[in-house]
Amino acid sequence: MNNSSMASMLILSLICLFNFYPTMAQTEKIPLGNKPNTLKTYIVHVNLPENRVFSRHEDVKNWYHSFLPTTTTTSNKPSSSHMVYSYHNVVNGFAARLSAEEVKAMGKIEGFVSARPQRVYSLHTTHSPSLLGLNLNFGAWKSSNYGKGVIVGLLDTGITPYHPLFNNEGMMPPLAKWKG
Repeated sequence: MNNSSMASMLILSLICLFNFYPTMAQTEKIPLGNKPNTLKTYIVHVNLPENRVFSRHEDVKNWYHSFLPTTTTTSNKPSSSHMVYSYHNVVNGFAARLSAEEVKAMGKIEGFVSARPQRVYSLHTTHSPSLLGLNLNFGAWKSSNYGKGVIVGLLDTGITPYHPLFNNEGMMPPLAKWKG
């Protein structure tokens, strides 16, 4: 990239950064009175307010908390134990442990888009060139000797290292050039 395009990217980034300022949304407080076994994890999508600038992710997270139910104690503050994760890179929203009634009440809050229950997916396959769109007869896969000698690394914090697929049974030893 040349200097003018780097400067343009910097200016664009600064404009996006200063487009939001921290304020708290005034929302209807939802009383918290659910048993833990009735709660499910929901992925909640929201629209950020157009007239507010959030300068830090913590400000956005505090705004997300305004969607959560409040405790029925004297504090009248959102229950931080409900928030599981706050998204900030791809979507505007958060994951939270909620009851169906709380999700329904949240739907009345301005800025709410949707809430979907968390789903756990299983793998369809572990070895399938067709799943990856690779063709045996032509393309980059054939010209690269079908990936022979290629080391593929995958880091997914959602998998457990104790799964039977990780026991290395039937695997060749690592290549001499492998430094991992």
